[in-house]
Amino acid sequence: MNTCRNLTLVLALSGLVLSAGAAYATTATATAAVTVTAGETTGLDADFNRLLGNYVHNHLVDYEAWFANQDDAKAMGRYVEQLSALDPADWPRDAALAYWINLYNAVTLRLILDNYPLDSIKDIGGFMKKSPWKRELVTVAGRKLTLNNIENDIIRPDFGDARIHFALNCASIGCPPLSDETFAAERLSEQLDAACRVALNRDQWVRVDGEKLKLTKIFDWYGDDFEKGGGSVLQFIRRYRTEAMPQGDVEIDFMSYDWSLNIVSK
Repeated sequence: MNTCRNLTLVLALSGLVLSAGAAYATTATATAAVTVTAGETTGLDADFNRLLGNYVHNHLVDYEAWFANQDDAKAMGRYVEQLSALDPADWPRDAALAYWINLYNAVTLRLILDNYPLDSIKDIGGFMKKSPWKRELVTVAGRKLTLNNIENDIIRPDFGDARIHFALNCASIGCPPLSDETFAAERLSEQLDAACRVALNRDQWVRVDGEKLKLTKIFDWYGDDFEKGGGSVLQFIRRYRTEAMPQGDVEIDFMSYDWSLNIVSK
């Protein structure tokens, strides 16, 4: 009788072990699948696309409505957390670049929503406080990053594409227009070209003043990037500008930068 009971107990325990092993195998397989498909951010980006579609109008942001909807304000934070949990180090070039652009813009939007209401992103720094671009705002692959780190230590040196200066948005009127959709690996070059065309055909970034050109300070701050990417600042502009502009070597002035919040006027 005891022998039968012991055999029954052994069989039961064996069944539990087998079940646990199967569960572990399933979990391990699922984990491996996530690792394999980590470069595919389409699912994550769907929520960010929804938020951008709801609150970005003609390249300006309805921060008031977004802040009032705390579910969507929190959704912005969740997107940043989910994106930062990924490591794009081994991703294909366009997938990695799209990731960093989206992360930069999302972190900036979250920063504004966390500090709203305000008149300018520069208000977040204030007296004796770190500039918003020097604050560690996100951690990727164990590395704490500032907005400056993302732009100047990762995107610019690692990808060498001057077009990114018209994709990264600093939540200001003087910044390039904010897209109402995320950047995607499969359409990245097309999207970057479109971002350049939008900005470089507007007086806010390129203004003709007789035989002179008045340009956004972006071309002053990052002139070397545009020379590497387009031969010269003027050649880069002419590649995308369809509006009339002086020919040949023209005199260039740089406009004052407008740090006012890129908020929808009501």
